[in-house]
Amino acid sequence: AMGWHSDNEPELGAEALIASFSFGGVRRFRLRHRADTTARLELGLPSGSLLHMGGTTQRYYRHDLPRTARAVAPRINLTFRLIRAMR
Repeated sequence: AMGWHSDNEPELGAEALIASFSFGGVRRFRLRHRADTTARLELGLPSGSLLHMGGTTQRYYRHDLPRTARAVAPRINLTFRLIRAMR
């Protein structure tokens, strides 16, 4: 589980580019607008899926992977972030 957050570290730049590969058990992924938290998207991330977040996603949205009531299948997640040169 990982609570609501945005990947907004300075080295990611104004338009962060993030790619996340999932292998193993399905996990729920939720995305909600920062200003209007009723504007939400929820989807399952099955094994072999690629989640891409780019542009202004991190500026206007937060995301999380909610806790589950029961144990779930093991999962490996590989996340890649484009690190921009600091000036």
